[in-house]
Amino acid sequence: MLSIAVALGLVLAGCSGKPTYPKERLGESLQQVLVDDGVSQASVRFLDHTLAVQIAMPDALQQEADGSVGVGSAFGDLGIKVLSGIHRVVLSSDADVRFYVLLISDPNIPGAYLTLVRYVDDLRRFQANMLEMGEMFARTILELNAGPAGLTLEEYLPRDIRLEEFLSWQLARRIQRALVEEFQVAGAVEVGRCGGEFDNGEFILTLNVAPGAEPAFSDATVQQIFDTSSTVIATVLSKYQFEGFQAVRLVLPTLGRNVVLPKTQLQAFR
Repeated sequence: MLSIAVALGLVLAGCSGKPTYPKERLGESLQQVLVDDGVSQASVRFLDHTLAVQIAMPDALQQEADGSVGVGSAFGDLGIKVLSGIHRVVLSSDADVRFYVLLISDPNIPGAYLTLVRYVDDLRRFQANMLEMGEMFARTILELNAGPAGLTLEEYLPRDIRLEEFLSWQLARRIQRALVEEFQVAGAVEVGRCGGEFDNGEFILTLNVAPGAEPAFSDATVQQIFDTSSTVIATVLSKYQFEGFQAVRLVLPTLGRNVVLPKTQLQAFR
């Protein structure tokens, strides 16, 4: 993942100024900016508040020896060009762009996709020195997924991204990282990919954890898993000043347990 960090870091310092890309031509403008930068194979889709770019390029991804998919040799230069172009257009437009999405695939590895999602306000705050680099990366959704070969932007992104959805994805990844750091290094807990969604006023976070060295979770370990997850949730939602929810539900499938925390109870974990 080092190449990803280098590429993303180089393009976070974008430019700003008066709007030069009118919202009526935002998609066309970005397409032309990318072509001028040597990226002619991009598809662009602009919804009401979400700008998406899709790239299919050989060697953007690579097949690892264990069968997994990783970042390929072409990603670094490609990522810099595409993200720089997105930043240039988004930050110099009168369009109300709240999220941008980058979807990268490799024709040599059909069905594998690298997805990056960012909240544009995070980008602006970073450029105003209100966020450190580490926090900016933590707020970036970056993952490799499998999907149908030939996936289009219209299929992948049929509608706008909502802030509560973005926060649920971010919370799942940050909880997973926190649980790995706290438990997996010591072998106490095996941590897999955690899930996040927002439904009917609730953040629903699925904690994909299993006992590590011990045959079963102790009560203290279970409580600590819930406490650690709750602390991450309370901290992130507080930083975003997001109040548009009623409760948080933490689901632990391995034990068939879930805990529901009303919004008012989260304050104790800040």
